Amino acid sequence: MLDFKCQNREKERVRTQKLHRYILQLTALFLSVSLLGCFGGVKKTGKVTGYREGQVLTKKGYYQVGELSSDWQRINLEKAMIAFYNPQLKSTISTDSFCDQAYNDSSLKSLTQQLFPGLQNLKVIEEKQFQLDGRGALQTLVDAELDGLPVMVNIVVLKKDWCLFDFYLVSEKSSFARAMSDFEKFYQNFSYLGGD
Repeated sequence: MLDFKCQNREKERVRTQKLHRYILQLTALFLSVSLLGCFGGVKKTGKVTGYREGQVLTKKGYYQVGELSSDWQRINLEKAMIAFYNPQLKSTISTDSFCDQAYNDSSLKSLTQQLFPGLQNLKVIEEKQFQLDGRGALQTLVDAELDGLPVMVNIVVLKKDWCLFDFYLVSEKSSFARAMSDFEKFYQNFSYLGGD
């Protein structure tokens, strides 16, 4: 009986590690698609260059976000984005931005749809338009699979002052609701403070 429990724990540990790796890969994939799919051939200034508590630094200035608790660990994806991982929630919160007409005046829905490659059995659960920092934003909640593992993805996209801002939550289904409250604090405190 003890051996059976140990085997189950080991299977769960391997599954958790695999899911963690896929969540990080999915986050990196979202950024890669943003860079290549949406923005090919246009000037890409305003990209994320760093982070200090509650501020995402870009080539054109910075934008405010809500601060996350110490449960969220900053991860380096070697991409022009800021990402945090919470091992207890098995979730990633990330953000990126691109400026100087990087989005060719595409609709928010079109920009969001370009962020889903790599997901299988994708089901849009909810789309919600709302105001964020005085501009229209689109929030899209998706139930999907990534290499056979179930994930929930919540994406918020908005355009302001010729810049595009993306916020992502990628989470295991069992912890999505708890991760969502932190994600909402993160993106709802958005305020673009620009630069030149």
